[in-house]
Amino acid sequence: MKETVAVLGAGTMGRGIAQVAAMAGHTVWLYDPYPAALEKSLGEIRADLQKMVEKGRWQNPVEELLGRIQTTQALEDCARADLVIEAAPEKLELKQELLGKLSELNPQNILATNTSTFSITAIAAKVKHPERVLGLHFFNPAQRMRLVEVVGGLETAPALLERMLHWMQAWGKEPVKVVDAPGFLVNRVARPFYGEALRLYGEGTPKEHIDWIMRGLGFPMGPFELMDLIGLDVNYAASSSVYQSFYGEPRYRPHPLQYQRVAAGMLGRKTGQGWYRYPPGPPPLPDPPPTQAQELPLPIIIGPNPLAKELRARFRHTENVAEARFVLDCRVMLERKHDFFENLPVVSLVWGHSASSVQGEFRGRAVAGFSLVPPIGEKAIVELFAPLSGVNEALKLAQSYFTAHGHTTLLLPDQPGGVGFRILALLINEAVSALAEGVAGPDDLNRAMRLGTGYPLGPLEWAERIWLKPVLRALEGLHAELGEDRYRPHPLLRRMVAAGLETFGDLSRAFTLGDLQTRTVKEAT
Repeated sequence: MKETVAVLGAGTMGRGIAQVAAMAGHTVWLYDPYPAALEKSLGEIRADLQKMVEKGRWQNPVEELLGRIQTTQALEDCARADLVIEAAPEKLELKQELLGKLSELNPQNILATNTSTFSITAIAAKVKHPERVLGLHFFNPAQRMRLVEVVGGLETAPALLERMLHWMQAWGKEPVKVVDAPGFLVNRVARPFYGEALRLYGEGTPKEHIDWIMRGLGFPMGPFELMDLIGLDVNYAASSSVYQSFYGEPRYRPHPLQYQRVAAGMLGRKTGQGWYRYPPGPPPLPDPPPTQAQELPLPIIIGPNPLAKELRARFRHTENVAEARFVLDCRVMLERKHDFFENLPVVSLVWGHSASSVQGEFRGRAVAGFSLVPPIGEKAIVELFAPLSGVNEALKLAQSYFTAHGHTTLLLPDQPGGVGFRILALLINEAVSALAEGVAGPDDLNRAMRLGTGYPLGPLEWAERIWLKPVLRALEGLHAELGEDRYRPHPLLRRMVAAGLETFGDLSRAFTLGDLQTRTVKEAT
């Protein structure tokens, strides 16, 4: 006979978790103090199951599954369950009170919390036998999203974590073992996706362009349309929580533009307006221009990195100076930019500096900036930048060249890093930070970000595709030009490049996750 599961809270997450447990064959107690919430929850579960049957994703009778879910307003009923999963509103005292009461009623069952905000250790502090408390962080909607973060507090029994990893696998989920740290894994590593997009918008880059560029990189949604879907209030609360939990670490600082909209009640789709109005919602990604067969202005492509290699493999170019109309310089460091190839216009990669900074290295020559991030998909958008001195021949040549190859181009305000790379570089840097602190191992980190957010590649996978050294040099350049701590490369990334490591698999062979976690716990105590 399968274990009994109790779920505390009949809101969106609670009913989703209850549905997942019932689909896995468990008898489920669904608790809520409000009868109307319980009734609504059962109706939502029934409607969702009927849709699954219609689409062929569930074959068993709906009423049979619903018969496994019993509603209750009494915690005493839930105390008899083998596993209790708390999914109450995000209030620390409420979670402590609920699990504390249950620990008094039953000293032996497993107590889990679905919190996305609070420390598992803090919740367990009010529970008898805190070694039986852990986090089971499901993602919304729980019945669809495969990822579950299995989080251990300082006193959680290691054997319990292993047991719950297997249990979640039996539920058809892909669990990832995560250390109890602010934001856990996905919510923490994802912060720059929103935070840096807001900063770029504050610097004058249109929000529509930011969304288009990120979707062109393969992300399922851009930052602004995703904030509208999540709810600006929910996203802002998550950002504020991580910022406060890290005691004001600058890279997590929320942006005043988001607070302004939250204060105005512009919370996204649920209120009819957030960053966009609904309807119609965000403008669609523009269709790429048709590839043109006429003669192109051919460049000489400079640089050894994967971007330069991919451009040479996929884009027409020349190695004959006499034939070249311009230089496409894919090197990252500003210090490497110098006067070469006579007076050819220069279109420079701006991952680590602005187009205006490059102009200072090429006095009297036409200079523009560009940014692309490999792997270059069919819908990839080429970001173009004119220096503050104005539009010139280099920019026109770059626009003609990339458009002729079937890529949309956007002329953006001059700022270092571009849009797509700048957001991605900070995602990578944050992932390296989480790795260094032992929050998760490289493979689990990449898998969690793909499953929990729909990213086309995990941040560490992307860093390996780009090469670690260009990522480091670009972050150093951003830090130098923008002067803000959030661009400071993580010391682990510096050490990896200095040691000649090219993949995070190399790192995991040098230091196991267990070693990192042990060190983190010892330092914390």
